[in-house]
Amino acid sequence: MEPIYTSNNTQTAYQLNWSLALFGKRELPDQSTWLDDLRATTEADAVRVLSSNVRSENTLQFLVSTRPPSSPSEIVRSIKGRLQHLIRDRFPKAFRRNYHIQSIGEANTNVLDQYVARQAANHPMADDAVQTRFESAQFFDKKMDLSEWRIGTYGQYLNSLQIVLENAESWHEVRETQLTRVRSIIIRACQKKAWRLSRIGLLSNHMHILLGADVTESPQSVALSLMNNVAYVYDMKPILKNSYYAGTFGGYDRGAVRLRE
Repeated sequence: MEPIYTSNNTQTAYQLNWSLALFGKRELPDQSTWLDDLRATTEADAVRVLSSNVRSENTLQFLVSTRPPSSPSEIVRSIKGRLQHLIRDRFPKAFRRNYHIQSIGEANTNVLDQYVARQAANHPMADDAVQTRFESAQFFDKKMDLSEWRIGTYGQYLNSLQIVLENAESWHEVRETQLTRVRSIIIRACQKKAWRLSRIGLLSNHMHILLGADVTESPQSVALSLMNNVAYVYDMKPILKNSYYAGTFGGYDRGAVRLRE
């Protein structure tokens, strides 16, 4: 079955930030000799270096913003590969294979989780029976800690995402059977992809989904997959707007990361 939501027909609102640490095999050159050039070259990969900090003589930490098509592994490849190219004459094979990359946001995991948990209460339905239905339709896995590091092939990573989807034409879904099916298909889709689903905030006209994806998966690929799975509940009809919001979050918020710099 062909997907109805694709990168070509959807629009995106997003705020995607990452903290990346790279490790040199020895002392690395002063960033004043390469930072401007690195910023210019990574822009071609839709990776924007907001700041760079020397954590030790052989450890660099970057604060990065990206667009939805970029996965954490592609961010590492862009910055590490382009920086190695810039310093190759004096420092061939400058970096170790390992890295740390983590998603960060305006709010940390705990704050964002509490925000999504309050969605049903913050958007009450006029009918008490319908309100009870929505409260029962929420999903939460208390064992799923989306601030916990994951181990990849060569490094540690955190790819925690908030995806927000909205119904088309201001349409409200209040039928219990359909709400149950939407919730179930999101859970099954996450299980199939081995995504770490923490919470679904399911409302009549929109939904919030908090999950952890693999290091190779981009916010765009996650959002489009979820959108097409929801459409499957409605026989692949465009029940959702051709747009989504994607945001990153993690154990630290952006303010804390800046303070650590």
